Amino acid sequence: MRKNEKHTSYSIEEKNQIVLLYLDDHIGIADIVRRYDIGSKSQIYKWVKQYQTYGTVIDLRGKATKADNPRKGRPKKYEEDLESLSKEALIEKVRLYEDIKKCLAYLKKG
Repeated sequence: MRKNEKHTSYSIEEKNQIVLLYLDDHIGIADIVRRYDIGSKSQIYKWVKQYQTYGTVIDLRGKATKADNPRKGRPKKYEEDLESLSKEALIEKVRLYEDIKKCLAYLKKG
């Protein structure tokens, strides 16, 4: 499919029918992709997984949340508990921060 062609969109009922055709072994996955002009096999597998999980295919476009996929989005900042660090590790961390401050001060000059 060319980039400027619009993808075919399917209703929930059509998706459910396609999934049932696959699950009931009436049509193979490659035949379904060709017959219904679906972008890839992975799309059908996603629909099958939804059908098996929820009993129907669901429309998640624009509705996925971080709870659905915890790896999605910017990771949270890692905050280390300074009290749990050893004396040596704490000194090393302070030196690191001071080096960063020196570098920033140098860059601001130039």
